[in-house]
Amino acid sequence: MSADEACFDRAEGCFVINVKPSKVGMEPREALEELVRRSPASYGLPSPDSDPFDIIVGHSRFSDPAGAALRDRWYPQAGLVHFLHTSPVRLDWSKGRWEKGARNAAIERAVMRRADVVTGVGSLLTSEARRLSEQVVRVPALHEFIPGTEIGERVAGPHGGDTLKLLLPGRATDEIKGVEGAIEAVGLLRNPKVRERYGMTRDVHLTVRGGPHPVKQPEQYREWQGIVEKYGAIGAVTLLPFSTDPAELRADREGADAIVMPSLHEGFGLVATEGAGRGVPVLVNEESGAAGFLRKAPDGIGEPCIVRGARRAEAWAQAIAALDADLDRRWENAGRLYEFLRQYSWEHGGQAMVDAAIQTTPVTLLPGMQPSYGNITTQAPGGMLQSTGQSREPWMVSQRYDGSTGWSPNSRPTQAPWHQRRRLVRSQGLT
Repeated sequence: MSADEACFDRAEGCFVINVKPSKVGMEPREALEELVRRSPASYGLPSPDSDPFDIIVGHSRFSDPAGAALRDRWYPQAGLVHFLHTSPVRLDWSKGRWEKGARNAAIERAVMRRADVVTGVGSLLTSEARRLSEQVVRVPALHEFIPGTEIGERVAGPHGGDTLKLLLPGRATDEIKGVEGAIEAVGLLRNPKVRERYGMTRDVHLTVRGGPHPVKQPEQYREWQGIVEKYGAIGAVTLLPFSTDPAELRADREGADAIVMPSLHEGFGLVATEGAGRGVPVLVNEESGAAGFLRKAPDGIGEPCIVRGARRAEAWAQAIAALDADLDRRWENAGRLYEFLRQYSWEHGGQAMVDAAIQTTPVTLLPGMQPSYGNITTQAPGGMLQSTGQSREPWMVSQRYDGSTGWSPNSRPTQAPWHQRRRLVRSQGLT
């Protein structure tokens, strides 16, 4: 189910029920919750008497409050699966919105208390789902879901010539995508001293597919051209507007020596696997689910793709130089990664998730409040369900989470303005 649709499967296909807010200002997720209070027959779902569903799947705070209500009210025999698609606190932490992150985390927690399985999209979000779903008595099972890779025709490369050509598919206007840092890295690599220090012998050019449109958004376009100029990257960066045209996107990939994903934080990062699914080398930030997935690749072929210290332009400049120096081998590794990704399709992901849910006995609070702890599973190649041999544990007192997935619990934005630090302290009490 999505934020504004409820979907369910029958033998003859998938039925979609559109949900419209009943009043001004109502969010789509609230409209979905309102809908499921009504009898299922009124919007086309089968009678609860027939026990029609084995599992109900909700997606984060957008549709799982409604999914939980649907299960609890009408289909109590079904298992409830809760997907986590973003780290609610970490995402808003990056944008200075502490309170919003705390509110969103509270919504996620409330639904996870009622779920039978919590599922993170990739290892980073699975760790976050684990943290958010910790409880004292009833701890749901935990499963790592791997997004499917759409395998396309392999791109021929590397291209050679005097310039290393990089492609960054991402919305430049979203600060979390780290586009400005990538531009700064390219500017650094135009400095002769930096080039010599990192052993960079060729020029580098970055194409950003997701910048402001020069005609439709002239002011934003000029602003970003100013950013390019600020970092000394004029002539080395091309800003192209967002596009869904398959021909344009294919031409972008075919003209690139590598695809970069310099996000400050990325729950997963399909940009990486979309590029790797065409056999193109990739560079990804360490704080991403994609980095965790690349570490699953055989013989360590994914490790060179991961940029550590990804918040610093210097780290990216050094990683780009290392890529250039080892480009032939990176393309060989990309070919091996291309074959590895065939074992992680969307169908494989769905099969492992369903198996995880079916093998988990729906949990109820037993008389005497007896503890119940679910298992921990992950998706193996070919859609196989793999047990980690571990089970969940009860919540234990620990240091408050500070909104920084993957960072030390002791991290604090000590240089932030006083009012922002105060907001952080308040949000920690809620998350």
